[in-house]
Amino acid sequence: MSARAFALVFLLLLAFDARAEALSGSLTIVGSDTLSTLVLRWSDAFRAHHPGVSIQLQTPGSASAPIALLEGAADIGAMSRPMSEEETARFEGRFGYAPTQVAVARDAIVVIVHPDNPLSTITQRELDAIYSDTRRCGAASAILSWNALDPAASGRRILATGRNSASGTSEFFREKALCGGEYRADVVGWPGHGATVATVAANADAIGYVGIGYLNGLVKPLAYAADDGAAPVAPVMANVMNGDYPLARPLYLYVNRPSQRALAPLSAAFLAYVLSDEAQAEVAEDGFLPLPHDERDAQTRFIHGH
Repeated sequence: MSARAFALVFLLLLAFDARAEALSGSLTIVGSDTLSTLVLRWSDAFRAHHPGVSIQLQTPGSASAPIALLEGAADIGAMSRPMSEEETARFEGRFGYAPTQVAVARDAIVVIVHPDNPLSTITQRELDAIYSDTRRCGAASAILSWNALDPAASGRRILATGRNSASGTSEFFREKALCGGEYRADVVGWPGHGATVATVAANADAIGYVGIGYLNGLVKPLAYAADDGAAPVAPVMANVMNGDYPLARPLYLYVNRPSQRALAPLSAAFLAYVLSDEAQAEVAEDGFLPLPHDERDAQTRFIHGH
């Protein structure tokens, strides 16, 4: 390398370091447990690029994100579902404009059972009969024991588990798998996916639902059919990518961006990083599905006001 070229590279490195050092301050991210591991990965990588930035992450569930944004307790809200009409209306009532939604990854909800369970597939109507007392998907009666699903299964009572009411996953599952019905009172709701996986792994009579990124060898995923006559679809990434798997969903980050004004620089930089090639590679490593390039590019231009 010539002296001139070396000097140019050195100056470019200095410029990069200056920009990294110039970006400083703190970010608070509040919301989804589903996104917690992924956001933590992003936060660590972002701070490696920008040592002057500190990031606090709180993950009590998606329902906490709109409240934290409304009260100014968070810079970014993480949600595994879209904000509801009521949550959006409250935000607009306070600020006079809607919250800004940024899709950051795609996920799928997977129904799981113990590995010893002979069941390999399940339908929407069967899930509704297990989890809901309203049975809006059309089941004639509740399903309470395993042999009602498969004669080869035990006659023991099904232990239905899932997420608590603060979870966006719980709301998504209620809308998509239970046809908008209500959960039975005896369904056990956990604050995190890890507890659901642990319960199903330890109890042969348990059933649960978790984000696809939380699957491990201790539980058995079931293929899912949205209709009784439909072919069950395996919960694998290929089926999520091509749109065949019915329980797929986007994951979101929300920010408070005033109308006709630029987003706060630190929040804008973090969101731009989340949509970068580097960060989206972390999405795949964490068991989720990265966004298509065109969707990422459109959102990045919007973040920067272009």
